[in-house]
Amino acid sequence: MNELKNSGLQLYMQEGTNRIALLAPLQYDAYAIKNVDQMMNLLRNAAGLNPDERFYDVYRGIRLPEDQALLESRDYRYDITVIMDGTVNGECKKTSGHYHGYNPTRTNTYAEVYEVIEGRALYVLQRADNFDTDPQQVKISDLIFAVVEAGQAIIIPPNYGHCSINVGEGPLVFSNLAYAPCPVAYDSVKHYHGMSWYIMREEGRISAVPNPNYQDVPAPRFAKIRENPHLGIQFGHPVYNAYRENPQAFDFLGNPDPYVDEIMSMLDFKTTLEDILK
Repeated sequence: MNELKNSGLQLYMQEGTNRIALLAPLQYDAYAIKNVDQMMNLLRNAAGLNPDERFYDVYRGIRLPEDQALLESRDYRYDITVIMDGTVNGECKKTSGHYHGYNPTRTNTYAEVYEVIEGRALYVLQRADNFDTDPQQVKISDLIFAVVEAGQAIIIPPNYGHCSINVGEGPLVFSNLAYAPCPVAYDSVKHYHGMSWYIMREEGRISAVPNPNYQDVPAPRFAKIRENPHLGIQFGHPVYNAYRENPQAFDFLGNPDPYVDEIMSMLDFKTTLEDILK
């Protein structure tokens, strides 16, 4: 088994199955598998696929018993997702993609932390302030592609829908630390058969193809990620441990309004897709 050292926890990946083994005393609440048949409506080309092929696995509510009260005190939850390696008709495997709901004042949607434990991730971030109205009227006002390497973490900015995509070699393992009461909206992404761009791989080269179901989407911007110790994000330091050491640093998860500009400043913008894939 392969130890997932970047998690900071006693987690191992079983060779061949890509399933996660959690050693005692680690606990988790639920495990789910998403197969191709559940992703068909979100792919660029679903022709000829095996509906039983695994796309990704999710382990929800992972914690050490002594940390349960600390997580529950802020209504936070720590999960791990494994996106399988490979492509489907040339498209990189990915999660479903979704938007987070608005806070009670509707000033911003909730943020979330994604930490790459193993592999390499590309996040499609698309802003649509009316995502929770009529799906046919969704208007994308900003589009960002962000690449995150193993041992790094990104704070998904408030107001941006997002999708995690495996652009590395082998499986992508990433964690998320999230505000559990946050509503999650999938409908508009399903309506448009995925996010506004598809990420493709051909002969090892990553490229991006626009989703023709969207109208008037701005050109993508390209970003790498900066760390921010003030918000609990230090590369090479596991997010789970950072939260245990300083829960207050992660106040932005349930209280996004004061942190929007600081979170956006963690995006280190480059010129091209190739620049962020170097």
